[in-house]
Amino acid sequence: MPEVEKEAIQASLQTQDLWVLYSDSASNASRFGLGVILEVPTSKVICQSIRCPDMTNKDAEYEAVIAGLRPALKYGVKRLKLHCDSQLVVNRVTMTFQIKEQRLQKYQNEIYKLLPKFDKC
Repeated sequence: MPEVEKEAIQASLQTQDLWVLYSDSASNASRFGLGVILEVPTSKVICQSIRCPDMTNKDAEYEAVIAGLRPALKYGVKRLKLHCDSQLVVNRVTMTFQIKEQRLQKYQNEIYKLLPKFDKC
């Protein structure tokens, strides 16, 4: 039993400082928008929506991730769990897929600059 209690305490400590980021993009006939929700360990949330003209759906998905990572760093987040609904973006950021479109490389490069600033992401 003491080992189980020790594991429970360890798990609790590991999740205490874990922030969670949810990113998404949306579009209609006239424009794109980004949505970012940053969940604080106290279960409070920080929400942000951004209007974006002249953007493709792929661009918007990357921009949503970047738009979430930047404020997380601003708030001093060290451990972050990122949720992104775009399987394409996730697979590209984790290097499962390669980027074939050169214009999208700038987004991946920006994400790669931001990720190492977290202790864990």
